[in-house]
Amino acid sequence: MHQLNQEQQHVAQRIRAMQQGDRLVVSGRAGSGKTFAIARSVEGLKALFLTPTHVARSVLAGELGDTRHHVMTIHSAIGWRRYLGSDLRWRETYRPAQDARSRAKQNHKRNTSVFSKADIIIVDECSLVGSFQFGAIEAYAREFNLPVVYTGDLFQLPPVRDREVIAEQEFETITMKASLRFPEDSDIYRLGELLRRAIEEAPDDDLPILYSRPSTQVLSGQTWMEQLTSGYAERESLLAVTYSNKRQRRLRSKLRQLGHNRLAAGDHVISKRTDGLFQNGEQFTISKLEPETKVLCDVPACASRNQKLTLSGYTLTFCGDERVAFVVENRGEIEELEEHIRQLHYVDQLTHAEAAQVLQLLDNINSFELSALSTVHKSQGRSVDTVYIDTKTVLRRPPRLSPRDHKRLLYTAITRARKQVIFYEMAGYCQQAPGAKIIPFPPAPANPTSGHPQSRAA
Repeated sequence: MHQLNQEQQHVAQRIRAMQQGDRLVVSGRAGSGKTFAIARSVEGLKALFLTPTHVARSVLAGELGDTRHHVMTIHSAIGWRRYLGSDLRWRETYRPAQDARSRAKQNHKRNTSVFSKADIIIVDECSLVGSFQFGAIEAYAREFNLPVVYTGDLFQLPPVRDREVIAEQEFETITMKASLRFPEDSDIYRLGELLRRAIEEAPDDDLPILYSRPSTQVLSGQTWMEQLTSGYAERESLLAVTYSNKRQRRLRSKLRQLGHNRLAAGDHVISKRTDGLFQNGEQFTISKLEPETKVLCDVPACASRNQKLTLSGYTLTFCGDERVAFVVENRGEIEELEEHIRQLHYVDQLTHAEAAQVLQLLDNINSFELSALSTVHKSQGRSVDTVYIDTKTVLRRPPRLSPRDHKRLLYTAITRARKQVIFYEMAGYCQQAPGAKIIPFPPAPANPTSGHPQSRAA
């Protein structure tokens, strides 16, 4: 059995000393040994491990391997659900902690609540935990008198459409600085440390030009695409990350070279959202894909002249799983239709109930992407051997991101890799060697808001 190093021993000792109501943050970069230290510290206890995504839950369950502990998503633990508010916008809610406590007391023989069975709560990937999830966790921890450990890398991206709150709480924090995954002279470690220092000390500065090194390679655009395509075909442990969904769809088209951009039988896919049937991050292999048309009848005439709403898409069946998904080719059309339905309600042509009926149907449409492709935000919690970075939208700063958040974006992307990070060369951002000729891929149109590259070398 591996022995704990000095940092890990300090973490274990502090966790073992926690009492009811205590809070602790254990921070550190990927590969610092946080999970191992925490797992050793709760030996002999019943720990409830919570994760913000299904991907993170699967990874954590594999790392722990101890059936004494319970590993689940935050959504599942708190009884999360969505509902349509009076403005027909989706709202989040969860089962009140007091209700869960009352049920646990009434059914003490069956002990139905995972919180009543736990001695301590461990929240993994805490940088992804926003205000809603944090409030729910704290409510349950107070109701069941449990200590909570929040663990993760606080330099990674904050949650989407929410704000990061754990760093604001002034909880006691232990920061683990050692790297057990990468030696300190490795290229990935050095690039990660460069970004961490820049985030703390020079958040508004531009990044230096990156040059190719053994484990942070810069390839020509053509070679980058050829290696990615070959690795995907061979089912290698890889992930290609982009900043936007639009860019992700374009990369899918180039990756498979099928003559169309639809999903296909044999594709290994990942669910992009939590809905009534699938959880965000669940992965499958498509066994069959068939054209399908869904029809919603009795739709008010103002929404559809023939009082039917027809959705053309595909049904997906999966290897080793009985669930059947329905997807559409262009989810943007669904979003436009949702807004149209809301507008009809706002001008009193649809009642709230009529509009909600249509919106609930549209919400049941599933969403999948190739598991080898992800936006950087959606990649959090995942870990692969090789990460291919879309230089144009990740290394070059997206217009909507501040310089500091851009550094966090890039840091999050490179820390998904266990062995190698690969960029394609782009003038002013990265190249194979100083003075080397660059063949742009993809072409990079001028964008004055995307940040002005510097001529310094990393």
